[in-house]
Amino acid sequence: MLLRKFAYAVLAAGIGLASSAQAEDWKVTGVFGWFGVGTAHQIEDGHYYWVGEFSGTFFNDKGEGSLFHRAGVKCPAFFDANYNTSKHVAGGYCVITDTDGDQAYLSWKNAGDNIVGPGTFEYTSGTGKYEGISGSSAFVGVTQINWADGTTTGYSTWNR
Repeated sequence: MLLRKFAYAVLAAGIGLASSAQAEDWKVTGVFGWFGVGTAHQIEDGHYYWVGEFSGTFFNDKGEGSLFHRAGVKCPAFFDANYNTSKHVAGGYCVITDTDGDQAYLSWKNAGDNIVGPGTFEYTSGTGKYEGISGSSAFVGVTQINWADGTTTGYSTWNR
């Protein structure tokens, strides 16, 4: 049961992304639908460490022609959950690739008393039209399904 709880928490940390280099210019609002694949390791009774990747597509609330709309997102990540202390730490990086092939890179983190909760992202760099991207934003991850094979599906809201 703890392993199942852990899987839910890992995917709830899920991933979201977003930021602001030009305060409003790089700040996006929308949903990142993701699929998570990884491996959970039991460190001790009630303490799990997961390593894997969340990947999927971002949908900007503004729709067609807006920043990152329908961009692919891949996020290598870790999730360290200790159910004995009700504390967790999670984080990783994400690569956002738009339909033109330009990429934005960011780091993310999440920590606290709740296994499910908000996190922050910070742009680290980019290519093409995203060169010079900077700023940070908020996200909330939600796990929808934990599949029997250990994978998971969910979504993250960005700046909502």
